[in-house]
Amino acid sequence: MSARRTMKRVGARSETSPSSDPDLLRELAKGEIGALGELYDRYHHVVRCYVARATLNAEDVDDLVHATFLAAAKSAARYDGRASCRPWLVGIATQLLRRRRRSLASLFSVLASWRSVKPTMADPRERLHARVAVEKALSHLSEAKRITLLLAEVEGLSCAEIAEVSAVPIGTVWTRLHAARREMRAALGEDGDPR
Repeated sequence: MSARRTMKRVGARSETSPSSDPDLLRELAKGEIGALGELYDRYHHVVRCYVARATLNAEDVDDLVHATFLAAAKSAARYDGRASCRPWLVGIATQLLRRRRRSLASLFSVLASWRSVKPTMADPRERLHARVAVEKALSHLSEAKRITLLLAEVEGLSCAEIAEVSAVPIGTVWTRLHAARREMRAALGEDGDPR
């Protein structure tokens, strides 16, 4: 019954004049998910263009755009009331881009150390070669091992936190992490057990 009521409100809003950005964010803060759809329709192109330019059209542009709108939905109650939420959305996207850059830098730093490649290489071709090698090695891991490795090495989660997030026993996390590190070392040309 509440779903029907929400659908009516969403439908009624589309028949009337368009809501202002502050009105949409107030509705979104109250849980009206239809307001998120309107904001997305209104600003997704602007946010996508910004993210595409900022990442040089990386493969995860659409993921970052969607993450921007999901983050906006979570923080809608803290919106400052400006007439246009465009700068606010771009600010959220910028924060996500910074987080992405730090995560990627952390990942490549950890994985480069496994390969004995210095992460501060001067020649961009060497950095590109190292990045391609790491991405190729990651692609050979099973999804479970890859996710566990990324949660540990990039996101900095403990094994207990990974077990909770993944809904698996902690022993499974340890096994996957050990195997993922061993397989990455092998793929990157290093022998020996992880330390």
